[in-house]
Amino acid sequence: MVLLVGMMGAGKTSVGRATARLLGWPFLDNDDQIRRLAGVAPPEVASRLGVEELHRLERAALEAALEHPGPLVASAAGSVVDDVAWRQRHGPEVLVVWLRARPETLLARVGAGASRRAEARSATWTTSTLARREPALAALADLVIDVDDRSVDRCAAVLVSMIDGRGRG
Repeated sequence: MVLLVGMMGAGKTSVGRATARLLGWPFLDNDDQIRRLAGVAPPEVASRLGVEELHRLERAALEAALEHPGPLVASAAGSVVDDVAWRQRHGPEVLVVWLRARPETLLARVGAGASRRAEARSATWTTSTLARREPALAALADLVIDVDDRSVDRCAAVLVSMIDGRGRG
């Protein structure tokens, strides 16, 4: 399994879909999993039930992806790196790929973000959350792809090349 991690706006869904297409593997999107679990989109979960409930569902969506048989590409919510227990228990069968982006890239991609939580549109929130999560992302990642100056297709091609270099499986 290839698991894409990173901040909101890093391109986990877009790069994940493109990578899965190149590999011929299924793609499981964290936000889609949350919609299935909760019946509403992640921003609605956060506004109606609170951010803690959203984070609980994000972890549940990740656990569901980890139980999926066979090779696949999955995206994980940015908050999963805050879960120390998960960081300590994911196994070697999971290739964790950090899609690393600068705060200004993240903010530009999130934009007005009607489908994003309000705080994700804040430069202060994005910068402070990234600074807090970077050590965990760096420790967790098996591979890092800097996405700032790369297209989605280029990121996917780089990732597939890295995976092929390690041996698919």
